[in-house]
Amino acid sequence: MRGTDMPVTPEAIRSRVLAHHAAWLIRAEAERGCDDPEIRELTVLLIRVERGEGSPEVRVRCSSDSRSGHMKTAVITAGLRIDGDHLPAHSPIAYGPTRSLDGRLKAHEWIKQRIWRKDPARSRLVVDESVPVRWETAPRP
Repeated sequence: MRGTDMPVTPEAIRSRVLAHHAAWLIRAEAERGCDDPEIRELTVLLIRVERGEGSPEVRVRCSSDSRSGHMKTAVITAGLRIDGDHLPAHSPIAYGPTRSLDGRLKAHEWIKQRIWRKDPARSRLVVDESVPVRWETAPRP
């Protein structure tokens, strides 16, 4: 997103994933100790990222409100896709809520119309062309 601190190139995403999770890992090791299974799992993932595993992506996870479905929101994160999971490179960026006037569109289709343009100068979401953007609609509660 324009004006935010989101990495947009593959190299920047990879380095920010390492930095973002290393900070959490240091705090968690101090609090829980090194024997925690979650800490060991994250350590293995970070070693795999350092070796070049994982593919950079930007995930836009969209949702609708539970009452009418007209209010749409999105959570945007750049990160690495590894073993089917998304490993974020930064804290999530929220977009919305925005009111959908077209009830036929799913949440991700509506949000995409609001923030994505082919012309990078007009788009609110600007990423490197080698980084895919994955649009998802979360199921309504």
